[in-house]
Amino acid sequence: MKHLPKHLRPRWRYLAVAVETRPGASLDRSDFQRAVWYAAGNLLGDAGSADADLRVLRFSFDSGAGEGTAAVRARHGEVRPARAALACVTEVGGESVGVHVRGVSGTLRGCTAKYR
Repeated sequence: MKHLPKHLRPRWRYLAVAVETRPGASLDRSDFQRAVWYAAGNLLGDAGSADADLRVLRFSFDSGAGEGTAAVRARHGEVRPARAALACVTEVGGESVGVHVRGVSGTLRGCTAKYR
């Protein structure tokens, strides 16, 4: 199977996200991904969440401090709806959380390097 030419490939933006909760809580990537999909589905609907195509690529969480970071991929034209959907995430795995978008980048490397 041939690869698509560059002008036909989907373009992505990467959102650097900070996650805060109470110290001692344990969160994992799959629970965070599920919460992001649930929030996007509720806010944007099925068609809007499919257009945004939110995917958690990197997730790290320090349970002792109750802080973590994530890198979320969204389609190029859907950054504003993606930010709104991430703002609606209030609970992950039974723990109440605060989610803040630190910045948006065009590459995953730039996202992880610039917004640590």
